[in-house]
Amino acid sequence: EEISVNNPTFEASKGYSFWRASKIQAFVKNGDLVVVGATDDENVTFDVDNYELGKHYELGKSNFSVATYTKVVDEVTYSYATSSASGKGFIKLDPADKQVPGKISGTFMVEMPATGNALPETPSVNFNKGVFFQINLTEAPVVSPGGDTATASSY
Repeated sequence: EEISVNNPTFEASKGYSFWRASKIQAFVKNGDLVVVGATDDENVTFDVDNYELGKHYELGKSNFSVATYTKVVDEVTYSYATSSASGKGFIKLDPADKQVPGKISGTFMVEMPATGNALPETPSVNFNKGVFFQINLTEAPVVSPGGDTATASSY
């Protein structure tokens, strides 16, 4: 008997250890997809420019689709990221027929070099066999000139 679980998740192998985000979110801002997975002291963010379902996005080739990672240790933030000149990997969004309406799913692999402070003996951070699955997809919050926050769809 096969057991199927459809809980939203954001997880990967980080180095040689299993890593799972305890906080996840995904939103669209100006046609760009942003997917975030975080723990209490770590944050992984994917920013995919002008996204399309089913598309494969190479990382480390441009600044249009990027991955960032931060970790806070003793109030010091350590930063890693891909850019047009550094890092490598991919983000692959599942095709429309495998997506659930209002949610986003895909896979990823990424190697991010340090962009500022690097953790001791950690010049780069690697996530392999990564998956984000059925994360609720929302509109990005918009701050009005008066400082009130609303969703873009409420305008």
